[in-house]
Formats: sequence, C-alpha cells, structure tokens
Amino acid sequence: MDVAWRVLVVAVVTMAFTVVFGLLTGGRPSAQGVALGLGTGALYALVLLPLARRLPYGRLTRVVALFVPLYWIAYLSNLVEAWFDTTVSHSLLALGAIALAIPILVFCVLIAWLFPATDPQRNAPGIWLLLGQRPVLSWLWRILVVGLLYAVLLQAFGSLYGPLIVKYYHDPAFMAQTHTAPSPSYIAWPEEFARGVLFALSLLPVLAVVRGRDWPRIGWAAAYVTFIGIGLEAWQVFAMTSYPTGFRLGEGLDLTTDAVARGIIVAALLVLPAPRAAPAEEAVALA
Repeated sequence: MDVAWRVLVVAVVTMAFTVVFGLLTGGRPSAQGVALGLGTGALYALVLLPLARRLPYGRLTRVVALFVPLYWIAYLSNLVEAWFDTTVSHSLLALGAIALAIPILVFCVLIAWLFPATDPQRNAPGIWLLLGQRPVLSWLWRILVVGLLYAVLLQAFGSLYGPLIVKYYHDPAFMAQTHTAPSPSYIAWPEEFARGVLFALSLLPVLAVVRGRDWPRIGWAAAYVTFIGIGLEAWQVFAMTSYPTGFRLGEGLDLTTDAVARGIIVAALLVLPAPRAAPAEEAVALA
C-alpha cells in the first residue's frame, strides 16, 4: 500500500498534465484520455522506481539521473526520429522538446521525493566515479557496438513486422495524418546508429547503480532495461488512440521486441562488475 499510493500520486499528476496539454492544443478531456494519462503516470513511476531506490545521493543528482533516461527514451528520441522521418517543421519539434522537458522534470522531482533510496549512504561513491571504474576506451567501443546493433536490430525487426505496418506508410491519408515522410537508407542508418549510442548514454545512471557480472544479475539488468524500453517507448505507440489499431499493434510489437533485444545487448556489454566490499565489510562477511 505504501508503494501503491505513491504510484497513484505520480499517475494523477501525469494525468493532470495530459489533460492540460490537451486543452492547450484544442482537445477536450475524455474518459479514455484520463485513463491513458493515469496509466502512463503509473508506468513512469514503476519503471523508475528501481532506479530511484538505488540512488543514495542528493536531490539534484537523483532528479538528473531519473530525468535523463525518461526524457530521452520516452520523448526526445521520438522527436529526433520525427526530425528526419516527418514533414513537421524543425522549429515546432524543437519547441516541443523544450515544452515536454518541463512536465518530465516535474515528474522526476516528484518520483525522487516519493521514492527515496533504500540504502541512503552518506559517503556513497558518485555516479561518475562508479562509471570511471571502466576505462574510457572500453566504454567507447562497447557503446559504439550497442549503437551498431541497435540500428541493425531495428531494421531487422522492422522487416519482421513489415507486413503489419508497411501498408500504412503507403496510405496517403495516414501519411497526411501523421506527416510521415520516411527518410532514405543513407540517412536512416546513421540516424538509428546515433539514436542507439544516445540510448546507451541515457542509461549511464542505470548502469552506475545496477551492477554485477554474474548471470542472475545480468539477467536482472536485461529484464530491467527491457522494462524501461517497453514502459517508456513501446507504450507510447499503444497509447496513440488516434492511429489505426493495426498500426499501433505492429509498431508496438516491433518496439517491444526491440526492447527485449536491447535489454540483452546492454546487459551483456555495458553492465559493470559489482562493487567490491570495503575491507571492513569483507572482514565482517568472513567472520
């Protein structure tokens, strides 16, 4: 119950922002919109809860560590894709990126407050110090490989689910509704590679505190990164009720399989070893 009411608070605040945003853009509140707002807020809280519980730092550090993955994965990465794959004006997309950052920041402040660290250590090593335990060159090649695999798998799964969604990208009415203008492959591949690199970088706060190279911990990390992808990215497509059901199903399944693959890749390549216990702690453990 203690967790439930905290999740509910985030859900209600998210729903309120959703209703206000709809009013500002000329929409009207609906029962479906309210339900989707509540569901989105609950997902945000549940996805970020494990991370928030593992951040034994000051409020500012905790908020930034929560903001980075939420903002990039749920919103900014989609706006970057829209920059290349739609006819929406770049100035409008940039304005949207700025406007969306405000409620996301509010959500992260709220989550950081409602879900304090399970083990608030006063002298816990900082996030950059934890990440610095792996050499820069090692981080570099690993993140580049993740970016490459991100692009390859995105294209592979896109082909797999192509029969479900390709007709929509050749439907003039749908393309006019979504302002879709698919970019050529010589732009799509570098764009997806760059998005994969930025996806990995957005997970650095997660990777700093979700650690361990044994199989149970790697499996847990893979599951958590998958949950992040489904909860923050795939859900956005399922929630687009103005789009055809077939399109939402195809794109949602595509993004879900992407999330599973990314979870495995990130866990295998980027998860850090578990932190070594201090000498005093080792002595107690051996006693």
